[in-house]
Amino acid sequence: MKWIAFVLLIALLVKAVRDYLAPSLFVNEIEEGKIEQGDYCVIDVRDYISAHRTPYPSAENIPLAYLSRAIHDEWACDKDIVLISDDMRGVRKAVKLLPKKPNRRIYYRKALV
Repeated sequence: MKWIAFVLLIALLVKAVRDYLAPSLFVNEIEEGKIEQGDYCVIDVRDYISAHRTPYPSAENIPLAYLSRAIHDEWACDKDIVLISDDMRGVRKAVKLLPKKPNRRIYYRKALV
């Protein structure tokens, strides 16, 4: 009986870490074809200049510096999110700024060069 309780406790801790404490560790890259289907909210977190030079189709450009304010003030999305960034550092920072919802997944895609 103690083993079952121990295993359940470990499972709950793993789920809590995965869903709330370290979501940036579990962000997966998404294929290009899946984004085009329109099932995702696409956010380009690059700065305005980079996003203007090489725009990503169907992405809304919200630079990383403005992301927390824009997300809380004017932007709402109930779908899964795809982040467009030049590097994983930007993706990890953006994931930490996004509101956490347990059933919403966050993916990333490297920006087109």
